[in-house]
Amino acid sequence: MTLAAIDRLVHHATIVEMNVESYRRRTALERKRGPGRPSSHATPKTLAD
Repeated sequence: MTLAAIDRLVHHATIVEMNVESYRRRTALERKRGPGRPSSHATPKTLAD
C-alpha cells in the first residue's frame, strides 16, 4: 500500500535534481575530522597565516 502511495505521488511530481554539496555530509565530515585538524579546503598558505 505504501508503494502505491509513493508511486502516485512521484507520478504527479516534478523531480528536481540539484548538484550541490550536501550540508549534512559536510558537517558529518567536519565532526568526524575532529578539532585541531585543518579543513580539506585549507592550503599551506592559509595555514601559515
